[in-house]
Amino acid sequence: MGGGLVSFVGLGPGDPRLYSERAIERLAQAEAVVQDGEATADELIALGRQAKRVVRTVPGDPLESARVVAEVLEVAGAAVPVEIVPGIGIASAAATFAGVLGRSVCVPSTGVGEAVSDVAGDAPVTIITEVGHPSQRVVVTTAREAAAKARGLGHATVVLVFGSPDPRLRWFERRPLFGKRVLVTRAREQAGSAATLLREQGADPLVLPTIEIHAPSDREPLARALVDLRAAAYQWVAFTSANGVDRTWDALVETGADARAFGAARLAAIGPATARALERHGLRADVVAKEFRGEQLAQEILGALRSGPPAPRVLLARAARARDVLPEALRAAGCRVDVVAAYETLPPPRDRVETLATELQGKRVDAVMFTSSSTVDNFCDLLGDRAIGLLGGVRVASIGPVTSETARARGVPVDVAAREYTVSGLVEALAESYA
Repeated sequence: MGGGLVSFVGLGPGDPRLYSERAIERLAQAEAVVQDGEATADELIALGRQAKRVVRTVPGDPLESARVVAEVLEVAGAAVPVEIVPGIGIASAAATFAGVLGRSVCVPSTGVGEAVSDVAGDAPVTIITEVGHPSQRVVVTTAREAAAKARGLGHATVVLVFGSPDPRLRWFERRPLFGKRVLVTRAREQAGSAATLLREQGADPLVLPTIEIHAPSDREPLARALVDLRAAAYQWVAFTSANGVDRTWDALVETGADARAFGAARLAAIGPATARALERHGLRADVVAKEFRGEQLAQEILGALRSGPPAPRVLLARAARARDVLPEALRAAGCRVDVVAAYETLPPPRDRVETLATELQGKRVDAVMFTSSSTVDNFCDLLGDRAIGLLGGVRVASIGPVTSETARARGVPVDVAAREYTVSGLVEALAESYA
């Protein structure tokens, strides 16, 4: 990658969403990443002389720390090229996320006494830990009590601000899920969107999927159905999840086909997320169920069939295990329905079980979101007899009536149910339950 370079990269208060584009770029290009406190200037010099691209990460902004400035000067003085990538400074971060204006300094918790030694004992001092994170804590005290308060927080470093917060500026902690740790059980492919929605409400998402999405164990039925689709054998194609859309599309592309394979077939989607998945592939749903259940989608399709040919052939691409409400309703109305597995959901590796159990046993989870019956079943199967007990004191949120029914059948009480059976609706319901 060329000659050696040591980049001192500011990461701001620590939230990856606040990294600058330059910081992300340098981290992606790095051949060696050295975190704060993990290496001396001499070690950085040695890495740079090996013609390596080195990133030395720095909390906040590199030049607001005298220690980091000394490192930069030492590395540059050894004739090793250096670069400084600015980040959001701790002072501005403290003001932004804690609503406190005043002189700020990031210090070891053991050094707070010295930092306030020249301040009047009754002067207001604010101590902040984990600035900008859902676990942020803001402690308002006096200079006299600051050292003891800082030690009691149990953090190696704290942000010390000389002054007290302005209540009007403390927006960050007023979000309904602030400080709540929420377990996300959906498959990793979809967990990102749930985590983003939770963070917007102030939560700390813990992503530990209880399901994994895999290709069906028998791929032949889907392959045959796609051959028939390309031959215009289907008048309707119905999808009951975004996973079904994406996996069907992947299988279609593998055959060398594209959106033209759907021809004049009409498309049905069980909800807006499934409809959006179709749009990502250049397809538009003709029917979108108003309620995100198989029963509702069946009604919508049957309503549209009144103006179409009798006894149409319908392709239903879905999970290997699913409710049969939709195909049964369509067959009862005279449709010829081919149900094929586009994917299957399987439990995650066993090593994830103990991680899940440890988090729950340690009372480090405030709420859990179940987004499908599979997430409930696999959660209970993975934890066995421990499952119900480990959910004691945890708020259980369900995406809809089918998932809630599965949960109650497994002995899992449901505390929160989404009115709109989507992930955004579930997060909204969970936020309202705390508000």
